[in-house]
Amino acid sequence: MRQRTWVPFGLVIMAAWLPPADARAAERRPTAGKAMKHDVSLTLSEMAASMPRPQLVDREANPLRPPRSGKPDFVGQPDPLRQSVAQLPGAALTPQPLVNFEGLSDDDNAAVIGARFVPPDTEGDVGPRHYVQFINGIFAIYDKSTGTIVRNGGPFAGNVIWARFGGPCEANNDGDPIVLYDHLADRWLFSQFSPFEGIECVALSRRGDPRGPYDRWAFLVSPGQFNDYPKFGVMPGAYYLSLRDFPSGDGDFASATAFDRAAMLAGNPNAGFVKFGLPCLRDNCPDAIQPPHLEGPAPAAGTPGIFSRAWDDDFQGPLTGTDGYRLWRFAPDFVTPANSTFTELPIVPSAGFDSTMCGFFQVQCIPQPAGGEKLDPIDELQMYRAQYRHFPTHDSLVINTTVDATGRNVAGVRWAELRNAGGGWTLQQEGTFAPDDGAHRWMGSAAMDKNGNIALGYSVSGREVFPSIRYTSRLANDPLGTMPGGEVELVAGSDVQKKSFSRWGDYSTMSVDPVDGCTFWYTQEYQADDGDGRQDFDFKTRIGAFKLPDCE
Repeated sequence: MRQRTWVPFGLVIMAAWLPPADARAAERRPTAGKAMKHDVSLTLSEMAASMPRPQLVDREANPLRPPRSGKPDFVGQPDPLRQSVAQLPGAALTPQPLVNFEGLSDDDNAAVIGARFVPPDTEGDVGPRHYVQFINGIFAIYDKSTGTIVRNGGPFAGNVIWARFGGPCEANNDGDPIVLYDHLADRWLFSQFSPFEGIECVALSRRGDPRGPYDRWAFLVSPGQFNDYPKFGVMPGAYYLSLRDFPSGDGDFASATAFDRAAMLAGNPNAGFVKFGLPCLRDNCPDAIQPPHLEGPAPAAGTPGIFSRAWDDDFQGPLTGTDGYRLWRFAPDFVTPANSTFTELPIVPSAGFDSTMCGFFQVQCIPQPAGGEKLDPIDELQMYRAQYRHFPTHDSLVINTTVDATGRNVAGVRWAELRNAGGGWTLQQEGTFAPDDGAHRWMGSAAMDKNGNIALGYSVSGREVFPSIRYTSRLANDPLGTMPGGEVELVAGSDVQKKSFSRWGDYSTMSVDPVDGCTFWYTQEYQADDGDGRQDFDFKTRIGAFKLPDCE
């Protein structure tokens, strides 16, 4: 979240022929390391009392974007899977919110740390009693039943959780935040990057109360590089992390890291990690792969981490010859890191899609009503999270990405469920949600409940629609590839965004309540007129929950 500028880097010149995926996997070797520093914190309220108010300025968090060659596909053609009607006949209606309350805003940033930022990078997760929201700059802990911030629950500056830790984790409040509830262990995991040092700052609660205390580590994950866009996921065998490492030169760009979860849960000061990199070549750039994040029962012991990437063959490169979903199998060995493997699996082919809105890396794209700047679709990245769920008969992976739904630069959300019933990953279903009403839908997040129902949340904006938050749904027995339940507006926008570098996102979060396995929780940003006349650096966020009717 520090101000970032685009960093140019060299590209490997490669031959027209590429070796098979298995051969490329065999050539990769892991790097390994241990925590640079560890300690045990006080509670958040105790640490906040000792933190000085930082002297900051309003700033933008620029996405680092590598150069790319290629061409958009389906130019002038609609997405072949486009669902152009929000509600299909006979479908169970998407339910209204059970809980719906305000999250943090740029006004809170200004009040807590004396600065405003764009974008918020809206992130959050739900535990047995709390909802924790973490945006660029600050975080807060809510009573999930009332939507109010709990006593000693903030809002806190993002780096308060590393107060008295020393070094860049305490000194910097750089953002790209993640907060996850590890339901298998009843712990809370927080992370922020310190990118100019290549450090990932990680904190893990010692109990189920997110107010602390915390074990804290500083991991040098990207020596000499900028560890951009960190995304964490919880699995039984590891805490998994994906990164975009700048500058890559002729080396690796996308990367996957596994942290020793068992050691971290035990508070081991020397907890280690294993990391694999993937090069970014002109015709093979798996930018921003996503780690798996488990919700629900644990899979069999030893289940590897499955990283994923929605793959537009014309945009990312002609490596595969088809659009689809690329997968990598990460099996870390923390005792002998050299024995760790990171293997690309066969691509799961899909119906074609175009992931380039308004051209390559075009920030000014999504319209608002009159007076608003056009917004960044962040269409080149698969969205957070890649949700992993284990069933008695199969495992499912639910992912989503932004696409051009019409061939005329109208954004929709391509979502997919992949399954593995023991014989490898296959495509169970996919669809593109883009009702034909002139509005754009993007910046999605999707999840599946314990019954196999799926909910999809997203931003919506258009020439006649202020930036708002909506969600849709499907029941497990609905026709495959459809979100037929219709849209529900979590909150309607009432203003436009101006002079904020066109930034929006860079991600949002749909999660499932660990108590009942049914209730979906979604957090996202929107734009509202709060009467202060401000339209730049003035985002709002919302937190809402709902449950589909057949899940008990």
